[in-house]
Amino acid sequence: MDGRREFSQRAGSSEVRLQTEARDQGVKAHCAEVSCQEAQQAFPALGDFFQQPSSATDLSKSRPKARLDSGASGFAYGDEIQQKLSMINGTINKMTKEQLQAKLMHIRLNSCGSKDVLKKRLKNHYKRQRLAQSHKLSSEEKMKYRYLIVIDYEATCSETNENFVHEIIEFPAVLIDTQNMAVCNVFQRFCKPRLNPVLTQFCTDLTGISQHQVDKSNDFIEVFSEFEEWMSIHGLGTEHKFAILTDGPWDMARFLRTQTELSGIDFPAWAKQWINLRKAYSAFYGVGRVNLQHMLDDLGMKFQGRPHCGLDDARNIANIAMRLLQDGCIMRINEYFHEDNKSPVKNGTSQKSGRADTFRSPTKSRLTQVNSSKDNEQGACRPDIPQEGENVSDLLEYLRIQRS
Repeated sequence: MDGRREFSQRAGSSEVRLQTEARDQGVKAHCAEVSCQEAQQAFPALGDFFQQPSSATDLSKSRPKARLDSGASGFAYGDEIQQKLSMINGTINKMTKEQLQAKLMHIRLNSCGSKDVLKKRLKNHYKRQRLAQSHKLSSEEKMKYRYLIVIDYEATCSETNENFVHEIIEFPAVLIDTQNMAVCNVFQRFCKPRLNPVLTQFCTDLTGISQHQVDKSNDFIEVFSEFEEWMSIHGLGTEHKFAILTDGPWDMARFLRTQTELSGIDFPAWAKQWINLRKAYSAFYGVGRVNLQHMLDDLGMKFQGRPHCGLDDARNIANIAMRLLQDGCIMRINEYFHEDNKSPVKNGTSQKSGRADTFRSPTKSRLTQVNSSKDNEQGACRPDIPQEGENVSDLLEYLRIQRS
């Protein structure tokens, strides 16, 4: 009798447990169905991203776990938009490269690039689409600068560069209209060097710049004045906000800084902060350290022109920057010049080589004089918030350049 009673109790307990599990699975299936329907209503373009599972048994295989992706959304946990974006991001994270390319082609977006680039492009597309529909685009989600000036100097050099003072011999600039995401103007001048007027064979082979080209060119001071006149013609710093964009810290922190000291002119206000494209790229796509060729390869692009030609380098940097803009990257200042850093050259004398020359008396650049009475947003020297993508190696290299 006791054995039959115990068996009956166990059977009853098992039946209750099975009923409870079945009820819980039914609730989960219903919640999954509602969530999928909500996501499809919020993002009709995703369509096949949110196919409803055929049964509760297939739920764990077909429906990705919702995951908050702070890089793809700017709202706090629990926000309805955040939850919907997170569901989409979770699905995108599980897609193969071929699926990503197919989806991008379907919505008429660029399908070239590495898998990381494609995922970021697709996530950002739906993020901006949803936020625009909800009118919740914050100031942080909008481009601050109407124009970007891409600069990539070429300078004198030797095979070893030991005790060698670099002088700018090519001054190129490519102007990007961030609203139209296109190059709208180009500036290029060659400069006559003063300390080392005869180019080394290594320099000519590397840059493609001939002795004849620099011999017939103006001094850096005249070229610098022409460049600021070009900026003025386009209303840069007066009518329109702009930022300098470079491939690394060297153009502003090393080459321009040294050259202005050699030429006896003030370091311009507009060059005291800039966008390091390498850091912007690494932060946006969530990748490690990169260089120009790495970025081109990741984006499925080819280098156009001759490497180490200043203008060609600047054009390729501009092409990368425009691709970032198209993918939704918001360019922000991520490096700046320290006023109290030790100067690399004093009174026309190189501290490394000990050579001296006579230069013009110190003068202020015209744009610096125009903007000296106000804190120009493009050129104000103030600490900026450290950007993503920075690492110890970058910081040590930057400090070494500043203190050289």
